[in-house]
Amino acid sequence: MPTPGTPTSSTHVVVLYDPGGRLGGDIPLDRALHECTIKAVLGWSADPDLRPAGVEQIALQLTGAAHAVAADVRHAAEQLTDGHTARILACVVLAEAGHRLAAGPQGTVRCAQGYARLVRVLYEHLDRLTEAAPRPVRAL
Repeated sequence: MPTPGTPTSSTHVVVLYDPGGRLGGDIPLDRALHECTIKAVLGWSADPDLRPAGVEQIALQLTGAAHAVAADVRHAAEQLTDGHTARILACVVLAEAGHRLAAGPQGTVRCAQGYARLVRVLYEHLDRLTEAAPRPVRAL
């Protein structure tokens, strides 16, 4: 039996779905894969000519990605001081992400595109937080 996240054949992949984020940060995010998925999903027309189960799997994949990136955003925000503008903005973004993720995936094109936008926004905020993070001082 294949392990989650490993290819089962040349054309099928088992998707990791961890909406509670219990697997944590031990699994590195595949940002390039997420960005390709986001680009493809946002390029869909109203009917992308996919079976409903395929759209549902992509929505689940994006939901899992959103949870994982949100955890990274939360961790990066915690590295900044309480009054830091980037931290305050991250809290707002995380609250909105939590609200949207609480609804759960619907398996529709519109839902998948909404999660694609959410993951894109979370990555943008993660980048901002990473840039704003204090650099460690190296001893001479």
